[in-house]
Formats: sequence, C-alpha cells, structure tokens
Amino acid sequence: MRLVNTYLSEQELKKQEIEVICNLFMKQYTEEIEVNSYKYDDRKYYETDFDLIDIEFQKENIHKEIDKLIKVHEKAIQSIDQKVEIIVANDDTDAEIQLFENDYNNVSGFGLFITQRNIQELEPYYTSDICNAYLNFENVSFGVIFE
Repeated sequence: MRLVNTYLSEQELKKQEIEVICNLFMKQYTEEIEVNSYKYDDRKYYETDFDLIDIEFQKENIHKEIDKLIKVHEKAIQSIDQKVEIIVANDDTDAEIQLFENDYNNVSGFGLFITQRNIQELEPYYTSDICNAYLNFENVSFGVIFE
C-alpha cells in the first residue's frame, strides 16, 4: 500500500523543511519515501505529499503504528515555520483535500487528520500541546481488514 501523508500549507514548504520531514520519516520507517509538491490554481493550499511506498500494517498493531505516525507528524509540526494541516490516507488524498478546501472542519471521514486546531464537533484520537489527531477507520482502512 502507498500511505499518502499530505501536508497542506498556505505557503510552499521550504526545501529544508521537506528534508527535515523526510529525515523524521527515515528514522522510523525503512520503506521508500516519495515526495511530491503541488499547487493547483483553483486551490487555496500548497500540497506536499510524503508517500511511504509498500508499507503494510497489521490488525494486531495498527494502533501502535498510527501512534508512531502521529509522533512523526508531531515532530514535523514543531520543525515547520508555518501552520500545516495533515491528511493521511491509503493511496490518494485528493477527495479529502477537496472536502477540506470547502470546509476545513469537515474532516470526520478522513482516515487520519492532524492539526494544531481543535475541531469542536469531533473527539480527538490523540491530543497534546502541539497537535490533535482525528482517526477514522470507517472510510480508510490503512490496508487492514477489520473483522
């Protein structure tokens, strides 16, 4: 599975920031990382994807793996000079980005959403002084079959 970690920002992430984030991933994951950046004319946010290629999660440790992923993003948030919103999903985040662009609080259907904001309507899976993470396995399975 390709695990897409999309950073949405109002300004383009600097090359140095991207390198720092890549290094944070490389300290925790052995999988190949692909980085792609986009800015579409009809969208407000810059998009920077950090894709983990051929990663696999197991039902037995999915929560431990999600926690590890959140910690990577939490460290990344601390190393970036601007606010970012992070969407994590299997294979693609374009549908989520379009929903987010229309209503930045409409994240309940996202697999994993990490923000420095507090979304009143949702209960966070994880919370700290740095970020809140909202997790939903209903629409995004992270490659795990729940039975």
